[in-house]
Amino acid sequence: MAASRQSSTTSDGPALVHWLRLASALLFCLAVGGCAGITLNVVQNGQLVDSGTIAGVDVIRKGVRSQAKHNMPLEAGDEVQTNAQSTVVLSFADGARVYVQPNTHVRLGSIFVFIGEVLVKVKGYFAVQTEYATAGSEGTEYLVRVDPEQRVRVVVAEDRVGVTSNSGRWTRTSIGAGQAAWLAGPNLVEVGQVSYAEVEDIRKRIRELDALAPNRSNLGTAALIGGIFAIGVGAATMGSPGDDDVGRQPPARAPRREQ
Repeated sequence: MAASRQSSTTSDGPALVHWLRLASALLFCLAVGGCAGITLNVVQNGQLVDSGTIAGVDVIRKGVRSQAKHNMPLEAGDEVQTNAQSTVVLSFADGARVYVQPNTHVRLGSIFVFIGEVLVKVKGYFAVQTEYATAGSEGTEYLVRVDPEQRVRVVVAEDRVGVTSNSGRWTRTSIGAGQAAWLAGPNLVEVGQVSYAEVEDIRKRIRELDALAPNRSNLGTAALIGGIFAIGVGAATMGSPGDDDVGRQPPARAPRREQ
């Protein structure tokens, strides 16, 4: 009996290691932003474009330029350029969204804005970079605009955003809802209040884009968590009775001898 139990445990060992490795891979994938990565959708003329290649939005990957597609998967390092009629909605696996406005050029990772304007809606830490400054947030809605002269404007619609100098030229500045920071090149020029109407306009634009392109990225995260849970259950139950063992009776004991 002891030999049989030892043999069963030994045979389960490699399978258990396999499942644990797979679980670790899924956890790593989730930790770095989800296996689904980043998904691109395009809005033109107030409507979601949901078929074929999409003129007006270019994706540049490793120097190769191509037209965008509906639900196109993107990865860190990709660049996105929009024309005057196109807005891109980037959906991240953790639920974060970046709305790339018309006539804008960005690079993915944390978002780097070469020129143009992005709206951001996030939960948890997220950073938008420009040449001279970075706007980092934890759970907020905000706008970052970069003009051709590298003048930058950051407007916060909800919670707070910390603006930092990439070169350490000035100390980190925290701005709250209804406030904005203005930068000229590497210099922080001013922090002040913005109008209620501008804040509401940012919120309205985000709501409208969310309505056109519903965020389904969290489904990928939920599926990953479900997969990890199933793997955990499978690993925990290895070595327990299988289908062939159901209803099997234990071997009968030999009759006791009378003394």
